[in-house]
Amino acid sequence: MQPSALFLPGWGAPAALYEPGLPHAWRALEPPSFAASGGSLEAYRRWLGVELTNSGRSLLGGHSMGAALAIYAAAESPELVERLVLLAPAGLPLQKPITASIVDFLRQVARGIYPRDAAARALAAVARAPRAAFALAEEVRALDLRRECDRVRAAGIPVLVIGCSSDTLVTRGHSQALADALGADYRELTLGGGHMWMLHAHELLARVLS
Repeated sequence: MQPSALFLPGWGAPAALYEPGLPHAWRALEPPSFAASGGSLEAYRRWLGVELTNSGRSLLGGHSMGAALAIYAAAESPELVERLVLLAPAGLPLQKPITASIVDFLRQVARGIYPRDAAARALAAVARAPRAAFALAEEVRALDLRRECDRVRAAGIPVLVIGCSSDTLVTRGHSQALADALGADYRELTLGGGHMWMLHAHELLARVLS
C-alpha cells in the first residue's frame, strides 16, 4: 500500500491555500485554530501526532511552521515518516520583524497573489484569538530545531529542503543551514513571490512535491 502524502500549512494559512498546487495523491491538513491551540506549538505537535497515527507511514510536506512541525514529527516518530519535503522551513531563529511580514501579507492581498477569501479566513482566525496567534508566531520565530534535525538525520529519513532567493523571512541562508543540519538535499528556487512563492507557481509546487 502506498504511504499517505500529507501537507502541513504555514502559520495561519488554511489548507485550501495550497490545494491548487498539490499533486493528486497529496492532502493538505487543516490545523487547529489559534483559539483551539491556545497559541501553543505543543498543541499542533499533538494534533499532528494523532493525524500520523491515524494515517500510518506517510510522506510529509510542509511550509514554514508546517515544515517545522514535520521535523518534530519525524524526530519523534521516525517509523511513521517516509520522506520530508520542507518549503521555507521554520526551525532556526528568524530575524524579520512580524510587522514587516504583515506588510508583505497586505501587499500580496492587494496584488491578488494571496486569495481574498483565504486572507479573510486567516484574518478572522487572528481576530478571534489575537493573543494566541501572536504567541504562536513568537514561538515559531524563536525555534531552534538542531537537536531534532540530528535525530531525523540519524534515522536516515530522506529530506528535501526548498529555499527561495526572494524569501526575506526564511532566507536562503536559513534554509541552507537547516538542510545542512538535516543532512538533506537542498534546492534553491530563483523566482519572485518571497515566502509565499507557491501561491503563483502551482505547477512548480506540484513538481517539487512529486
